[in-house]
Order: sequence, then C-alpha cells, then structure tokens
Amino acid sequence: MTPLRAKYIRDLVIRGRSKHTQEAYIRNVRDLARYYRRSPELISYEEVTGWLYHLIKERQLSASSVNIAVSAVRFLYAVTLGRDTLDLMASVPHMKRATRRAEVYARSEVEAILTAPLQPRDRVLLMTVYGCGLRISEATQLKTSDIDRARMQLRVRDGKGAKGRVLPLSERLLKELGNYWRAQRQGKTGHDSPWLFLGKTVGQPMSTYAGQNIYYSALKKSGVRYKGGIHTLRHYPGFRTIASKPPVAAPNPLLTRLGAASIGKLTRHSPVSD
Repeated sequence: MTPLRAKYIRDLVIRGRSKHTQEAYIRNVRDLARYYRRSPELISYEEVTGWLYHLIKERQLSASSVNIAVSAVRFLYAVTLGRDTLDLMASVPHMKRATRRAEVYARSEVEAILTAPLQPRDRVLLMTVYGCGLRISEATQLKTSDIDRARMQLRVRDGKGAKGRVLPLSERLLKELGNYWRAQRQGKTGHDSPWLFLGKTVGQPMSTYAGQNIYYSALKKSGVRYKGGIHTLRHYPGFRTIASKPPVAAPNPLLTRLGAASIGKLTRHSPVSD
C-alpha cells in the first residue's frame, strides 16, 4: 500500500465515512490513477475533469456513480492532499439526477412476493425488509439482540449515514421470525451466531448480494411483474422512526395479522433502554 493510499484511508476513517463509502472512494481514486497511469498527486484538475468526462460519455455511468467519483476526488485533493480546491469544485460539479416517481406493488402483489420463498429464512428476510422498511444492507446486518419482543421493536444499528433507529415490529413478523428460528436455527449449526440471517460462511451474516437474489427468485416464482429491485419494498407508507416513545404508526397492513407468538431464544434480549 502506498503512503498516499494509507493516508487517504486514514482520513476517511477519521472523518467517519462508512466502510461502504471508503471502498467506493478508494475504488474511484484507484481508477483515476490507472486511467492516467500516474499517482493522483501528479494529476491536474483539468485531467480529473477529463477522467470524469470519460466516465460519463464512454463508460456511461449513472449520475449517482459519477457523483460518488466527484466526492472521492474532492476529498482526496481537499483533505488528504490539503490543496486549494476552488478550481476543482468549479470544474467537477455534482451531476443532477433525474427524478422518477417510484413504481410500487399492489397489496396482492406484495403478498405473493413475500410468501413465494419456501425457506423460512428467505421468507422472513423479505417480510422484515417490507414490514420495517429496511434497506437490504440493514436487514442482512441485523443481530438477534436487535429484536425486542417486549416492546415490539426492532433496532437498526448502522443505517444510512451511520445513523441508528428503532422501528415497530408487527405480531405477524414476530411469528414468522419464531417459525424461522425453530425451523432453521434452533439446535442447528450456527444457532449461537449473533447474526439473524446467516450467510454461506460460518459465523458471517448473509451478504447483500444473497439478499437481493432471494428477492429476485421470489419475484420470478410469484409471477408478479418486475417494478424494481428489493428497495421497492420500502416504498410504502406506515414506516416511522421512533425514539423513546411508543410507535405512532402501525407497521405495514400486510404484516399486522395473526396473533402474538413467542419467539423463544431469539427474542430474550431487550437491547432498547427506557
């Protein structure tokens, strides 16, 4: 690892950038260096502009991807290299992103998608994403201790922007979590792992890639027309972030049916303080 890269990573960590952001920034700066076959220290702002033009016109990256590249180089020159970046800021602005109204599934379509998987783990993963309005990256990082049955709450520790939040849990989702625990976790290999949804590697959580594949497989099996990725399941009203107060809104209507059920070993924790 070069001294510049080490310093860049250190600066990202010190300023609280998430692991995902660190990886994206490092990847873009590495791409810039490879494009010109020189260290970024020797690359001019005009050349940076040329590289971004290459990303837009030749590689045809989305506005979101280009904006990440812009942020990565701005951070590099302003923070790590400590340079005056007024000219850079003027020559490499963030791109405007086209805004589109999200297409959502009908209630019957959501029900078909949620119940399509045969494996309890896969089914309850999708229900958790939908019922609590989670990003797939948040769902795959859940731990068993994040579930508080007594308060009917789910804690998200590291959401977008490294922000945590607490969300209401429905009775049906608790029941499904209990079914999953008894069918695939209780007394089986990995039952003592802290992660709620286990991945292929022993002791590791499910990857976001695996979670997305579960969604696409369920969508195909359900016969529902594709309207977007798993993130589409979050595009429903009723999601509310709560702090120390009781929930002010009920979870999604599809997940409020059925009676309360004991989730046993999975929910003996009460991580949320009064």
